[in-house]
Amino acid sequence: MKTKRQILGLAGIAVSATLALSACNRQDDVSARTANSADTPLQDSAMVAANDSAASASPTYPTGDASLTRDPGSTMNSEPTSAGVPTNASPTAAATVLNAEEKKFLADAALGGQYELALAQLATANASDSSVKSYAAMLVSDHTMANQKLQLLAQRRNVVLPTTLPTDKQQVIDRLTKLTGPEFDRQFIQIVGLHDHKTDIGLFEKASREAKDNEVREFASSTLPTLRAHLSAAQNLSASLKGGAGA
Repeated sequence: MKTKRQILGLAGIAVSATLALSACNRQDDVSARTANSADTPLQDSAMVAANDSAASASPTYPTGDASLTRDPGSTMNSEPTSAGVPTNASPTAAATVLNAEEKKFLADAALGGQYELALAQLATANASDSSVKSYAAMLVSDHTMANQKLQLLAQRRNVVLPTTLPTDKQQVIDRLTKLTGPEFDRQFIQIVGLHDHKTDIGLFEKASREAKDNEVREFASSTLPTLRAHLSAAQNLSASLKGGAGA
């Protein structure tokens, strides 16, 4: 009986030991699985962070030009533009606007210039005295140049000059067209050389003093010597012609 109890006791110890060992193995498996499952997300997070960092440090540009993604505020204002031209060009100065008196002067000067040029061209064909013909040729040259300068000035100041002569001036041209010989010479010198140039000089002298616009004032001042020379030559011709027209 004693031996039988000892055998049963040893058997019970063996069973207990087996059960305890089995329980330990199961616990180790659970711990290992837990550890593995905990490691995986940590590793994934580290890889994601590393990838994000690499992407930030080395961006890719589909076009091959990194400038396409640069911050405009960080470089645009500090980099020179092509050929050294500033990004913000200075605004164009507004065109000068003439006052009413300046516009009237340009219009009157244009009409006078066209009128005298037309009569001078007529005189180069109709004058009988060679000195009158030479005087007329001088007027054609000088008034053509003055008219061109006046036209350019008007364009810069956005002023439209008249192109049709008033009735009274056209009537003078029509009347002189019918004259020939010495009578034409006397009338031409009297009307164009003396009367019209005296009128011109008064008009240009006023503009040279009172015009506010620098170019208008300069045009008037620079033309005056030519007009005075025309008047002086006409006075000499008038005295030399038979039955001189007078000054």
